[in-house]
Amino acid sequence: MNKYFLWAVAIAALCSSCETEDETFATETKKQTIALQQAKSAEANDYQTYQSILNSFVYNQDETYAENLLRFEQHVNQRIPYADETTPYKPLDLKQVAFLATADAAYIEHFNYSATAKTMMYAVLNQRYNDETAKNTLEPEEYRLVQTLAALYNDNNGNDHDDKDYNDKRTIAFAYGAQYSFTQAVLYAGAIELSAK
Repeated sequence: MNKYFLWAVAIAALCSSCETEDETFATETKKQTIALQQAKSAEANDYQTYQSILNSFVYNQDETYAENLLRFEQHVNQRIPYADETTPYKPLDLKQVAFLATADAAYIEHFNYSATAKTMMYAVLNQRYNDETAKNTLEPEEYRLVQTLAALYNDNNGNDHDDKDYNDKRTIAFAYGAQYSFTQAVLYAGAIELSAK
């Protein structure tokens, strides 16, 4: 009788340990799925974050463009997500803004990105961007940037406010700033967009 009891206990222990492993696996899989969803959400939101920051800025028609840019610089530095006290304040270089206001697509060659990323940037500006090709050929950071540039260029909000209104300069300015940080990308692209107000 003791033999059967010991076998029953051993089988029960074995079964309960298998259930625990399955539950652990299910929990880990669920965590990985949530992390992937959050990563995809973050990728899709760079354009939305840019638009949100720009739309929340109130351009004062009684002030000069330069005065509005200084206020915009402060506005952006206060609103970039995940910024904290250790994140340095990112200033706008007004000479660079003036240069970007006259830059054309050829300026992309001076950017610090891979040759493939530069090719994709040209494709965005020439309306020949293919997301699948970009996804398969670019590193994740450059792919995220090019996705954002495509959204910015084509105005994913659908309000007929695409980069053709700015002669591609907003997209070029975003790519320029993104070499340094997302904050700089928002600052320079926003400065180009505010120049039309």
